[in-house]
Amino acid sequence: MSFSFRADGSLAGRRIDQAVAERRPELSRAQVQRLLEQGAITVAGRTVKPAARLREGDLVRGQIPEPEPDRLEAEPLPLEVVYEDPHLIVIDKPAGLVVHPAPGH
Repeated sequence: MSFSFRADGSLAGRRIDQAVAERRPELSRAQVQRLLEQGAITVAGRTVKPAARLREGDLVRGQIPEPEPDRLEAEPLPLEVVYEDPHLIVIDKPAGLVVHPAPGH
């Protein structure tokens, strides 16, 4: 997904990472900084550091890469169903069984 905007007076003098994060609220400032470091966001056709300051009239362009698909795979596990109806299921989860994947699991 690409985007572009021209810096108006309210953005003049502001850091580029702050301005992009404000204009593109779906991106965190850390994500914007990463995109700047990768050269995916330019100011007036040039790559810049996150701390670069905007000038009025600067054209900011960026390319947001498509998110990578999750690579999670379900595992067949023997689980004991304690209760089940059309709206609810209760499972006796064994101690130590991870229910939400995290780094290291």
